[in-house]
Amino acid sequence: MDITIIYGTETGNSEGLANDAEAKLNELGHSAKVFDMADVTVEQLKEAGVVLVVTSTWGDGDAPSNAEDLHDALESSSEDLSGVAYAVFALGDSSFDNFCQAGKDFDEYLDKLGAKRLLPVVLSDGDYDDTFPEWVENVAEQLS
Repeated sequence: MDITIIYGTETGNSEGLANDAEAKLNELGHSAKVFDMADVTVEQLKEAGVVLVVTSTWGDGDAPSNAEDLHDALESSSEDLSGVAYAVFALGDSSFDNFCQAGKDFDEYLDKLGAKRLLPVVLSDGDYDDTFPEWVENVAEQLS
């Protein structure tokens, strides 16, 4: 199955995790590709089929700079994404009031546009070494 993995990052953690997910999913027989959110449009997502979102939150609830355009485009979009299945893995710091807000936003926007949620959004507070591999396994299980 073709899987599009998109990442939003300021420090590189989400990009590294997206690349890990790509390797694992390809190893399991899927065809996964990673894209920087700065290079992705809502129209491209509409054609993606399966979209995995791996994003951090910057500042107090903001999308990372490379994810701002896609975040804003999804928020204001009226595209029909009912042909898309998705899952979101959000990284954040629970000491902030708007913990993992960017990930929560992507989950909300994709759902609002009709995309099918494969798994509940995962909110990670620095423990992604444990939670991310499990999330990738759960995604793979949902797709098989």
